[in-house]
Amino acid sequence: MARREFDNDGNQNFFSGSDRDDTNVGGDNEFGPSSESPMRRSKRKKDREDNVGGVNESTCQRLADIIGGEVVTAAPVCVVMRLRDDIRAKILGRRTRSPLALPFMLSFENNGLNLGETVLLQKEVNPMLDALRRRGLIVTAFHNHWLFDEPRLMYMHWENVGMSPFEFARNSFEAAREAGLFK
Repeated sequence: MARREFDNDGNQNFFSGSDRDDTNVGGDNEFGPSSESPMRRSKRKKDREDNVGGVNESTCQRLADIIGGEVVTAAPVCVVMRLRDDIRAKILGRRTRSPLALPFMLSFENNGLNLGETVLLQKEVNPMLDALRRRGLIVTAFHNHWLFDEPRLMYMHWENVGMSPFEFARNSFEAAREAGLFK
């Protein structure tokens, strides 16, 4: 469950205990000195480095499957993407199918941070904003990337800490479907 805290300026900070990299690997903990062997601690540290927040390669593929996309990279951060193939975009008069122009992307980090970005047509902006907010996702940016694009392409970013990667992926994709980005 995410806790809400406020900084000195009254801004709200969202986080759960999983977003901090303050785990005590070996050594003393709240229950006293650790009896774990140095070899076991080293293996656990390696496992944690290979397993991004519980998201290993096969889990990353399962997250890509939720959005009907593919794994861009599984480590050190799991990034999955699906292209918007319904938009016939041109930049500088040239047709583009670039993932830089037509992405629906999600990333999942080992500290519990989940991020999303998608391309939108202007008519999709408000429906996507509303759908993301209804699912508890924080919309952080809305802007253009390109000059001389046709149709006008806009990009939205959102984030969350506290949801599991699977919940974030499902909520993000459900919002996109509700907003009409995918059928």
